[in-house]
Amino acid sequence: MLDQLLSVIRLQTSAPDCFVGGNMHPQGFRVYGGQVLAQAASAALATVEDDRILHSQHAYFLRPGDVSCDIEYQVERARDGGSFSSRRVVAMQRGKPILVSSLSFQVASRGDDYQSQIPPVPPPEELTSDRQRALQCGTMNEDFMITTGEDLDVRLCEPFDWTDGKGRPPLLHVWVKTNGGVPDGRGLHQALLAYFSDIYLIDVCLMAHGRSYLDPNIQVASLDHALWFHQPFRADEWLLLSMEAECVAGGRGLARGRFYTREGLLVATTMQEGVMRFR
Repeated sequence: MLDQLLSVIRLQTSAPDCFVGGNMHPQGFRVYGGQVLAQAASAALATVEDDRILHSQHAYFLRPGDVSCDIEYQVERARDGGSFSSRRVVAMQRGKPILVSSLSFQVASRGDDYQSQIPPVPPPEELTSDRQRALQCGTMNEDFMITTGEDLDVRLCEPFDWTDGKGRPPLLHVWVKTNGGVPDGRGLHQALLAYFSDIYLIDVCLMAHGRSYLDPNIQVASLDHALWFHQPFRADEWLLLSMEAECVAGGRGLARGRFYTREGLLVATTMQEGVMRFR
């Protein structure tokens, strides 16, 4: 399964600055948003010089992705400056955009350092993976295994029943890594973190009022996504994703997530807004 994920993230060139990618879950009900983020990052990375490092990605989800067909990625080379490069990527299916993304790259630089501190949580070895829990509870969805597949190892620090209807503080911590080693391909670990960054962000907003994406009375979907890379890291080593809701209002929820290494280094920050409205 990890080989399949790596194959999906590594796009095929179809024309100058145009790329094609397949789907990780071809039997799912929609394309996982993290997959499109990761593929857009891979497309942009293929058009910049090797000395440019991806430091931010911003994206809008425009339409649900269709798992039955490939996704085309068109890259616009917005600017190449002395130390920064900007790219705009449009993900297309059947002639219509499903995502637009802007990405910025920077030549390695130095400056002052400061970061927020890693929260105190149990180590991953003391926790049960999402896959193990789904198998034990009989809740495995074989067609759409985002956190329960064999490609990722995802471990919630505070597991709970998403369907109990009880509100709780909208704060969630989860350990995540690939389920196996990943080569040192340029930008590959960043693309994988983009893939990770779409898990549970809307869910942490739903927690505040005991809601669930399984509730047929609520429409839930990602609207936009932002990601900033701060430090080097490996996606095949444990990363703690610490998430909390910023605001739930107007039929939308906004959440923030921070990725830390086991040593407490803050390597990336993400934010996502999603629609969470009554039908």
